[in-house]
Parts: sequence; C-alpha cells; structure tokens
Amino acid sequence: MDREVEAQIGLNNDEDLVIGELESLKAIQSTETILCPKPFGIIRRNGSYSLITSYIDFQLRKDWALAGSQLAKMHAKNGEQLAQNARRTRFVSVNSGMSDISKSEEGEQIGTENFGFHVTTCCGRLGQENDWTETWEEFFIRHRLKPQIDRLIETHNDRQLFELSEILYTKTAKLLKCRENVLPSLVHGDLWGGNWSMTTADGAPEPIIFDPSSSYSDPEFEFGIMKMFGGWTQDFENKYEKIIKTADGKNQRVLLYELYHNLNHWNHFGNSYRKSSIDLIKQILKF
Repeated sequence: MDREVEAQIGLNNDEDLVIGELESLKAIQSTETILCPKPFGIIRRNGSYSLITSYIDFQLRKDWALAGSQLAKMHAKNGEQLAQNARRTRFVSVNSGMSDISKSEEGEQIGTENFGFHVTTCCGRLGQENDWTETWEEFFIRHRLKPQIDRLIETHNDRQLFELSEILYTKTAKLLKCRENVLPSLVHGDLWGGNWSMTTADGAPEPIIFDPSSSYSDPEFEFGIMKMFGGWTQDFENKYEKIIKTADGKNQRVLLYELYHNLNHWNHFGNSYRKSSIDLIKQILKF
C-alpha cells in the first residue's frame, strides 16, 4: 500500500475515534443519569487528534448496585423523552385553539425513535457506521454484525465463516424479530469492567463510565461485552432489572452481542479469537 494512502487511512480512523468518543460523552452527559468525563473538545496537532476531558480521580471500591441502577436509568432516558414528546403533542393538539401556545412553550422535540447515532463511532480502532435505521434487527445486522464478518472474510479468506454467515444472518433476523417494538436506548457500547470505575462527586462515591462507543440501540446490546469478559455481580443485575425488566429470550440475544465483540476482537487481534467466534455462531444456530 502507498505510504501516503496508508497514513491517510490511519489519520481518518484517529479522527473518527476521537470525534465518536467526544459525541458519545456529550450524549451520556446530557442524560444526567450517570457520570462520565466532561468533554471539552478536540485538539489536532501534527496530524494527530487528542480528546480533552475533565480529570477523574478514581476510587478503588466499586458500587455495583448503584452502577446497575444508574446504567438502567441511562438506558431508560430516551423512552422517557419520547413519552414526554407524546404528552406535549397531545397537550398542544387539545389546546390548538389557544392563542398563548407558542412554539417555544411547546418545547423542542427530544429523543429518537430510530436506531443509530449522528456520527461514526469506533469500538477499539475500527469504525462503526451508525446510519439511522427504523428497526433494531436491520441496524444490528447491517451496521454491526455484517461489517465485522465481511472484514474477516476479506482479510482471512475464512471459508467456514463465509459458509456460516448467510445462515447466521437469517437466524439473527428471527431472534431479533421479537424486539421490533423495543425503544432505542443510548448505550455506552463497550462497557466491560475496565471502562467504568468510581469517583467522588459532591463528597459521595459515584460510578463513572468512560471510553464509550455510543449509539441508540436495544439496551440488551450493552450486555454482550459484559458477558464476554464477565465480572458483573448479582447486585448490579438486580438493581438494573428493577428499572428495566428482563425480556424473554434475552440470554439468547445477548449471545449475538457477545459474538459481535468476539468478531471485533478477531479483527483487532487475529486468530486467537477465531475459535470463540465460530463456537458462538454454532451455538446461536442451534436455537
């Protein structure tokens, strides 16, 4: 590959990475549900990009229960905003003859009914396209699962993966069909144990999440990377499920999202993740 072209590809990936993280942090911060580093902006110098955020003083002891509760509140926020839009629309409709109802009083429409994000994000160093999509099934297959598999087939010419892929897409569509009415949730997108900690806010310990790769997705997507690396406690799950109830078939769907992260690691780190990826595909195809 031409060195100038190679350098330009790296530069573009760096730009996508920092812009994606900047916008992810802004979105998380706007929910006012869980702490994240405050994003200040991006500096470009000598062809490289740096994200500038607030300094975080980490604490060692993690409060799993509080983290579960706050993450669930973040996941629920978009649904609350959509409900607020609906109430506002009904109010304006009922009172449409009132002369004192101005556009500013009606308020700005907030939240989204579609899946995606307004910029490209990166999980690791690979870009994720986030074109707005009406259904979760289509978004996950088109913008998460298929790009990872296509890249692996192109890079490794893996015949077994190629032969399994079309069957997998069909099975995925069937498994996600029951989620056609799920509301999009803002997710962190890469929330393994190393991407959250504790800090002190107003004198009290608070969970804080960082290094996000956000999108508006099915909230169950968040649990794929958690299951891959484990370590999440029952206290976390109990507090989360008090706010967002577990839906039937969640464990099967979470395997799909765990597969996505295994494929992403295969693309990043090579064949050490091939076996886990193929094993997950075979397990999913048995459902």
